[in-house]
Amino acid sequence: MEAKPPSTVVLVTSTRDVASTTIANGLVRNHGFESTKIAFMGKPVFQKDSLLLVTVDTELIEPPDLDTYFNPQAYVFLSRHRAESKIPSLTVHTTGNFTDAPFLGGRPKEVGRVNPDLQKNYMIALDKRRREIEGFEVTIEATHHGPTSLQKPVLFVELGSSEREWGDEHAGAVVGDALVESLREGRPWGKVAMAFGGTHYPAKFNDLLLTSDMAITTVVAKHSLAAIDSSMFGQIIQKTTSFPRYVAIDWKGMGGGNKDRILELATRFALEVVRL
Repeated sequence: MEAKPPSTVVLVTSTRDVASTTIANGLVRNHGFESTKIAFMGKPVFQKDSLLLVTVDTELIEPPDLDTYFNPQAYVFLSRHRAESKIPSLTVHTTGNFTDAPFLGGRPKEVGRVNPDLQKNYMIALDKRRREIEGFEVTIEATHHGPTSLQKPVLFVELGSSEREWGDEHAGAVVGDALVESLREGRPWGKVAMAFGGTHYPAKFNDLLLTSDMAITTVVAKHSLAAIDSSMFGQIIQKTTSFPRYVAIDWKGMGGGNKDRILELATRFALEVVRL
């Protein structure tokens, strides 16, 4: 790549991901993205105002070192969502690996950087379009997989949950419409919470985003709570663009022994607990 065009957000798509390509094609078709005449690793870079659309040949969880080429406010990865249930779903999540070993593109015990406004604004924009996507579930996911080492906030916006949906041009266009609206018209949110407990599809945190004035950063599902110590708790705070003054807890979705530890950490860091 010969130049670094100024950008607010870099949208990342992959040739290895059918859903990614479906969403990207909708953006070019419906939102006036045009070629910049600049190539990134041999692939054309498209631009609409302050949004760049770039393509990689790797899996999205293991992209090239994007920070070498770009200096955006955030990266948004356009991705497939896969689930054994094959329930049509539009999902969104932040990245992180709570295990002690590399896992799905995430470094050991590392969470990705988070701008909480991005996820909340996208969910609000997508929720407004439910009538356009009847039959699809709309939900956040708990934080999982990589990349975790990029120096700017990361968000995964996903279309799923099976091959049938990955190529659904209408659903992909709705995802693109909601994403562009959220990036252009989304607002900052003053209240930010860390989120603990619940399942991989955390319904209570989903509702929190859509029915309150609170945004959320990293979401730690019940099955990952054992990995949360003082260091990891502090890392989540440090990697959030807006200081999370709240700790949102799925009170019945914590599991034995975890609740007291998370409450003690909230007290140690002087954060207010929100019980859900």
